[in-house]
Formats: sequence, C-alpha cells, structure tokens
Amino acid sequence: MKLRHIEITNFRPYRDVEIDLTNTDGHIHIIEGPQGAGKTSLHRAIQWGLYGGKGAVTNYKSNFNETAATNEEEDMGVRIKFKENGRDHILEREIERFNHERPSAEERVVLIIDGDTRHEGEDANDYIRDLLPEQLKDFFFLDGEKIQDLIDDERGMRAKKDIETVLKHEAIINARDDLEALISDRFETERDRIESEREERSELDDEIADLREEKRDLKERQEELKEERAEVAGDIDATREEIERYDEELIKRLNELDDEIRQLESDKQDALEQMQQSWSDLHVGILASTIEDAVDQLRDRQARFENLRTALQKQEIVESLRKEAKEGKCPICGNGHVESVADAHVGEEVDASEVELTREITDCRRKSSTLRDAPLPPMSPNQAAANVQELRDQIRDKEGEREEVMSEYGGRPEEGQKERLESNLQSLEEKQRDLDEEWSEVRGSLEEIDDRIESKRNQKRRKDGQQAYNAILDKIEAAETAIDHLDNIRREHIEQKRDGIKDKMNDVFGVVSQSEFIRGRYQGIDFRGDPGDEDSFVLELVKTDGTRKAMEDRPPSAGETQLTALSFIFGLNEYAKYSTTIVFDTVAGRLDLQNSRAQGEFFTTLDEPIMLLVTDAELQKLEPAIEDDIGVHYRIRPTSQMDSDLKEVKRR
Repeated sequence: MKLRHIEITNFRPYRDVEIDLTNTDGHIHIIEGPQGAGKTSLHRAIQWGLYGGKGAVTNYKSNFNETAATNEEEDMGVRIKFKENGRDHILEREIERFNHERPSAEERVVLIIDGDTRHEGEDANDYIRDLLPEQLKDFFFLDGEKIQDLIDDERGMRAKKDIETVLKHEAIINARDDLEALISDRFETERDRIESEREERSELDDEIADLREEKRDLKERQEELKEERAEVAGDIDATREEIERYDEELIKRLNELDDEIRQLESDKQDALEQMQQSWSDLHVGILASTIEDAVDQLRDRQARFENLRTALQKQEIVESLRKEAKEGKCPICGNGHVESVADAHVGEEVDASEVELTREITDCRRKSSTLRDAPLPPMSPNQAAANVQELRDQIRDKEGEREEVMSEYGGRPEEGQKERLESNLQSLEEKQRDLDEEWSEVRGSLEEIDDRIESKRNQKRRKDGQQAYNAILDKIEAAETAIDHLDNIRREHIEQKRDGIKDKMNDVFGVVSQSEFIRGRYQGIDFRGDPGDEDSFVLELVKTDGTRKAMEDRPPSAGETQLTALSFIFGLNEYAKYSTTIVFDTVAGRLDLQNSRAQGEFFTTLDEPIMLLVTDAELQKLEPAIEDDIGVHYRIRPTSQMDSDLKEVKRR
C-alpha cells in the first residue's frame, strides 16, 4: 500500500491541504514543522482516513477544525490515493453534520478501485483491513514518543501477538478466534439453548401429557354425551309416539268403558247387597204366601165395605129423589109428571152407617198396606247370585274390551298425562339442544386440543434433544481440539522464525545503534528464555559480556528503548507479509546526533517509502544521512487564522 496523494479537509488545524507523493524518485518524504504545528494531527488524519476511529460523533467532536465550526461549515474528511498490486485506489472518508441544532454526525466511507469498482461502508472498511490489519498500524504508523509501548509488556505477550500478526498468522489467529467465537457464540450458546430446549421439551411433554389427559376426559365426556344424546333421542321418539297415540276417539271410548265398568261395579255391589239381604230375609220369604192370602182377604173385605158404602150412598140419593118426586117434579129434568122413584137395590141390607163403613174400609186399607209393605225379599238368594254372576261377567267383558283399547292405545292414560308428556317432550328437546351444544363444544375442544398437541409436537420437533446435545458437545470438543492444533501450529511457526527474527533485529540494531556508549555496552538484542515458554518473546538487551538486561528490569533509558523498539519493528517488518508507506512521527527526539544519523542511514536502506514527521532539529540530525533519498519535503506553516498549512519545500 504505497501512499500517492493525501487530501485533508477541516481536520484539526488543517482546513484544506494536500500532500503529493508522486513524480519523485526519493522514498524518504519529509513533513517538517515545529512543536505543536500539526505533525501528530497529520499522523492521526492518515490513520483516521484508513481506519475510521471511534465513531462519527466522537471523531467529529474531537477532530473538527475550530475555524470551520465557527464558520458553520459541515464537512470533515480525508482523501487518500494509494497503489496496491499495480491498481489505483481512492479512499474517501468524511463526516457531514446537516443540522446545526442536532449534535449528531454521519460518517461516509467510499473506496474506488481503478476508477470503476466501488465499495462503501463496511465493505470498504473490510477491504482496507485486509490490505493492512488495523492491529498492525503501530508497525507502520510509528510515534517516537510511544514506540517503547510496543515492547514494554512485561510478559512479552504483546510482542508475541505482534510477531504472529506480522508473520501473517492472522488467518490462524482469525481461525482460532473464529473457533473460540464459534464455541462461545454458537456452540456453547447452542449447547445452552439445547439444554434449555431439553427442559422445554420436557415441559412440552408434560403439557402434551396434560392435553392428552384432558383429551381423554373430553373423549369420555363425548362418549357419555353420545349415550345421553341417544337416550334422549329415544325418549323423544317414544314420547312423540306416545303423544301421537293420544287419539281422541280412543280416549273417549276408553273413558266410556271406564264409566261402564264403574257402573257395572256399582251394580254388582248392589246385587251383592241384594244377595246378602235376600239371605238375611230368607225367613220372611217363607211367609210370603200367607201374607199374600191375608192381603187378598183384606182386599175382598175392603171391596165389600166399599160396595156397602156405595149402596148406602145410592139409597140416600134415592130417598132424596123420592122426596122431590113427591112434590111432582122430576129430580133429573125438573118436569112435573114424575109420579114416583124406584127403590135402589144394593144386594144386602146395610145396617152400618156410612161413617162406620168408611172406618172399616180405612182399616182394611191400612192392614193391607202393612202386609204389602212387609220386608219380603225381592228375589231369592239363587236369583240374586245369578244376578251378581251376570254382572261379574259383564265387568270382565268390559275390562277385556278396555284392555284391547288400552293395548291399542299403549297404556292407561292418566289425567293430564298428555300435557305432561308434551311438557316432558319440550324438556327433552331442550336437553337435546343442550347436549348437542355441549357435543359441539366438546368436539371443538377436541379439535383445539388436537391442534395444540400438534403445535406442541411441532415445537418439540424444533427443540433439540439428547442426540443434538451430544452432537454439539462433540462439536465443542472438535473445535477445542482444532484450537489446540492451531496453537501448536502457531507456536511451531514462531519457533521456526524466532532465530531469523532475532538476526534481523540485530542487523537493524547494528545499524541504528552507532553511538560509542550503546556499542560499548550492548552487542545486540534477543528473546528471553526457552522458546517453548509462553513468555519467551520478552525482549532483552544482550550486554557485551553476554549477560542480559530484560526490558522490565531496571528500565532502560529512552534512547535504549527507542533503538530496541526500532530494531524490533524494522527487523520484524523484514518478515511482514504486509507493506505500506511508513509514517514516522518524532523520529529522533530521544536519540543523540550519532544515533540519529545512524537511524537516517538505516532509513535509506528500506525498500518501502517512509514519511518522516520531524522538527527542524530532528531534520538537522537526519539530513546528512538521508538528503540523497529525500523525495518530497513539506513545511508546516501557520495561517492568518492560526490554522496550519503545508508548503512544498523540495521535490526530487
């Protein structure tokens, strides 16, 4: 990634500046400026253009130019042209704030390749990180003030990680990280999910069992309803048939037969009483003929007395007529020619008076009546028994006829029974409707339960069980085994490269450490301890007598630290699978003149371009060694608004 052209807009002190690194043979580019002029801001602008930083709002608030903010300008951006694998790239990163009343900002990043292919947003970010991983930027965007941070990890893990990254172990690291993430984010999550789902499956099994129990209860109720409905339907049919059998003529005939039977029963009872009385009056019956004779005699005597009374009455009439005839008049017509009236003949001489005769007649009548009223049995016991038997036969006949009618009718109806049957029929029909409604509800509930059971089964099918749990455990074990293999591969690879890296570091150290003091005390640098140890990549200075000075023991001077870090960084860069224009801020601030010039001579040996951000004092130390390799030279100068501008000084 060779930087070709850089444009900066409203970033910190820079309003609108450009750095053109094309059309030059030199590979050492100088950005010169005094303390506070903006060298570090330029350093940060390039890194922000490539990687973005901590988000749009933070970058906007931290880096937006104060003059631009005062003028209510909106845009902040960096535009970088670079060449990679023979292809031209233009990377634009900018932040725009459209509403002054809203403190939010939006970041936009676009990458255009060969003027045609276009990437935006995260696609563009991913592309840049593939060319140069962000975790390696400290190896290519150096800060002399912080360079010692690359080697001061007391356990050497930072150095080891840097070595792995520079050796392009990124694929292994990423694979390991991916596997760890896979275990953590997916497999363990999946395991936890499956464990949870196993519990959920158990809960679903319980729910399904409860639903099945509820279904069984509903099935039993359905069977009960089926029987009840059939029974009610049968009762309804029977009741309707019974009601239909209520024919008015049959009922009337049955009622008549009941009346006739009751009357015959009454007659039979009377006949039985007569028969009982006839047996009681049997002794009176024996005198019946004598009483009859006496009655006949009394009747004859009464008739004689009545005849006598009649004769007496006639005689009195004749005497009256005679008296009238003696006067010469007819007692019948009143004529006067009647001479006499014949005597009335009554058959016998009547001695008694009419009153006496009447008394006798009355006495005969009384005696005759008394005899006639004597309690003689109306019939004989035999006749009475015959009457009773005849009535019994008549009752049996009527009862037989009634049984025939009742058989045809279906039973003896009670009073109001038809109304009760009709009321019962209405109740049965209401019950049938209730049963039908409950049947429908039960059937609907069964269908709902079947749906719920099927839903629970589907949920259960989607829940993994023991087999899936065992499978995920196998995957976790396989991933952990793969991580162990990757760690072994990384370790073996680093151990293979360890001696080569050490030699390269010492080559650089031999070039940059030219002062008599450094050379008199140290012969080089090395890694501490056994390569198999986890901390075997802690850097140590090797003294001239062969003893070692670990960087964390009695911390070295700033100059020793910077030379060690430079040796480590540029020695490691010899193995780097990535490349870019190195941007180095505060190059020689901690080095003396001799070591600064030695460092400059080392820069001339580099294959890749390097941009040095230096003060004039640093440039004075470096320039004798690098002047023939300087490409472009810009000087930072203040503007009238106290911003910073770049003026090109030299172009080779």
